[in-house]
Amino acid sequence: MTGPTLSSEYGSPAALRVRMATHDNYSERRADPTAAVLKALRLNGEETLADIGCGDGRFLAHLLERGHRGRIVGLDTSPGMVATVSRIPGAAAIVGDAEQLPFATAEFDRTTARHMLYHVPDPLRALHEFRRITKPGGTVVVAINLTESYARTQAVILERARAYGLAPIGELAFTVGPRTLPGLLRQVFPYSRIERFDDALVFDTPAPLIDFAEAMFSFCGIAADSPHRAAILEQITEDFEAWFAANPGQRWRDPKGFLIATAPVPG
Repeated sequence: MTGPTLSSEYGSPAALRVRMATHDNYSERRADPTAAVLKALRLNGEETLADIGCGDGRFLAHLLERGHRGRIVGLDTSPGMVATVSRIPGAAAIVGDAEQLPFATAEFDRTTARHMLYHVPDPLRALHEFRRITKPGGTVVVAINLTESYARTQAVILERARAYGLAPIGELAFTVGPRTLPGLLRQVFPYSRIERFDDALVFDTPAPLIDFAEAMFSFCGIAADSPHRAAILEQITEDFEAWFAANPGQRWRDPKGFLIATAPVPG
């Protein structure tokens, strides 16, 4: 058995897709991080763009579906994610490290880093790299989840995980948040603007909540090959089903949110 790592969590898109589908289907306000990023980017369709931490490439696919004509490139630490992106017609992707990007200085008009900066060991170094690869007059857009997102659901998982001596893995912890991001940005960019979007996940029945919780297991220290995984899943299933049984007609509501930081690169 091995503990969960960033590589193992994102080696396959399966859990990520469950989480994203949950946000699509069970968000209260349906605050759309993709729409917020696009608004910040102010694209005309011709820009070259690098998406750092591209995941399964659905953001790049969305750009192509909108008719984007400029060169777009995704970068991810996971070969499995990069292979998925490489199957998207018109998109390119490479395996790489955000702290040492394999791109030339001023290679891109826009650089995006969506929901990944808190996974980087040295986020300040990554921000310097984002600025380096972005042309003067270009824009860097960073999106992060709020550190308190899904706290209610995670508390149930963590209580069960800790009973087996399991704890969140450091590299999967959210180390960049609303309190730290502004200071990091000030060290790299002369100006940045941060917008906050608050929302919540709401569930009327336990089944989708259980699926979402299982998709969060690695963040709570429960590896895919953990001998305790099945028992923990059974226990949280009982926990959530018991809550709905004890609270008929009520919804499980778990606050969440995200920040969008827009940082122009001086011309």
